[in-house]
Amino acid sequence: MNSPAEKLSAGPTRLFTSACLILLVTLSLPSCGGKLVKETVAEPIVERPAPPPTSVPTWLGNSSRNFYGTGPWSDQPLEILWEFETKFASGRLHKDPWGGTSWPGQPSVADNRVYFGSADSNLYCLNTKDGSLIWSFKTEDSLKATPGIHGDRLLASGLDHNLYCVSAKDGSLIWKYAAGFEIDGTAAVIDGRVYFGCEDGFFYCLSMEDGSLIYKTERLGSMEGSLSAPGDGRVYIGTEQGDLFCLNMSDGSTVWKARIGADSDSTPAVANGFVYTAAEDGYVYSFRQTDGEQVWKFKADGGLSRNFKERSGFWASPIVDKDRIYIGSNNGFMYCLTADKGEVVWKHLVRAPIWGTSPVVDGRVVFGDKSGWMYLLSAKDGERVWELKIGDNINSTPVVLNGRIYIGAFNGKLFALGPKEGEKWKEGMGN
Repeated sequence: MNSPAEKLSAGPTRLFTSACLILLVTLSLPSCGGKLVKETVAEPIVERPAPPPTSVPTWLGNSSRNFYGTGPWSDQPLEILWEFETKFASGRLHKDPWGGTSWPGQPSVADNRVYFGSADSNLYCLNTKDGSLIWSFKTEDSLKATPGIHGDRLLASGLDHNLYCVSAKDGSLIWKYAAGFEIDGTAAVIDGRVYFGCEDGFFYCLSMEDGSLIYKTERLGSMEGSLSAPGDGRVYIGTEQGDLFCLNMSDGSTVWKARIGADSDSTPAVANGFVYTAAEDGYVYSFRQTDGEQVWKFKADGGLSRNFKERSGFWASPIVDKDRIYIGSNNGFMYCLTADKGEVVWKHLVRAPIWGTSPVVDGRVVFGDKSGWMYLLSAKDGERVWELKIGDNINSTPVVLNGRIYIGAFNGKLFALGPKEGEKWKEGMGN
């Protein structure tokens, strides 16, 4: 039997509970003007894929050198949509006039503009729609490197020893820096600093703001290829003297040095804990990223090597896509190798040496050869999907954006290749 105190304390509790029940029933009744209250269930958050990049702003897409462009590819054959003819100019080291684009240059594309450095000593800005000239900037000798787009500025370099910073809008000069010799590689811009290797043997770091020198290293050896900066606080670059360097970005100090053994013009590819590069003696290498220890090497042979003094040498840079490496040789073979062991998956012989690097986009390997032909191969099995004769000597690298190819030839022209205007593009032509 409950005590008076227990009865007293239980009373308010029972009243509160009853009131809650009455309120709940009242809210749930649709009659008497009441509204039905429904339980609200939060919709699950669906992560949508990021939109595809709308530009290829520098050599192989970024400072990691691992963005190769976007599709989709057309189900119609690609053809020449427009062509732009450059001038021709002689230089200090070439009395014969040069025009078009040379090794290793790749155009850069952004905001309906294509930018490219020409062997005629001009930096050009064209309209991607029809190839019409927007502006040009005159330098003192042939430009070879890819012009890098960095906000509203461009960086360009070549044979006249200067690194130029110009306005992307109108091509006006902002600053220039004079190095000791040619700058064939493309500079990288990271956190307001400009990094590049030079054929004078030094590696440089400048301020992007005004081009002032922050540091330059001790003499490492002549550097023709571009650097790779994969985001680990280090840069990787090869030399003509046959060394591969891993440098500390903060001060240029050497973290490790690996021996390649021959002149290397390749831009190293850094992926999955390994560094891949190639050399003019016909070898492709894999080194460990942490300490530079060699993992494997592959020797190219055969093909057209008997016809050229360079034999089976490599001037191209390795492209890593998933677990495979793609690289073209002076012997005319495009190679597909396994990334873990350097074993041949397939090889495809074309008409002439391959000096340009071969982007892999939506399951297609894209490149040109020195006979002036462009090719699309299946990345899966090396089958030739398409080919087109466009020039006399293609030794530069194509850029691919939205399934359209921009490529220069050493015959004085830059080309845009794609399906006829209005043709339907086919999605998903990958592996």
